[in-house]
Amino acid sequence: MSFELRQNPSDLEMVNEFTKRMESATKEAKSMIHKVQEDIMRYYNQRRSLAPVFELENWIYLDMLDIKTTRPSLKLSHYRLRPFEIERQVGLLAY
Repeated sequence: MSFELRQNPSDLEMVNEFTKRMESATKEAKSMIHKVQEDIMRYYNQRRSLAPVFELENWIYLDMLDIKTTRPSLKLSHYRLRPFEIERQVGLLAY
């Protein structure tokens, strides 16, 4: 969604030459931006994996990072809660 001004060719050769240089510079900049975006996406996705798929009757541990306890210090808390069995499937949460 960009605005590109289209002009008729000018009588002055310098204006036409400048217009061509600006168009080629714009094309080159757009292609470089596209290349950099692809590079960033490739490097970002190298360390990403799909979320695990859990089945019924699988056993999982709960991470204690976001669960509040009555312990006086976070250092003294357990890192994970005991294993829980998955009893039924729950749909995706809506945020």
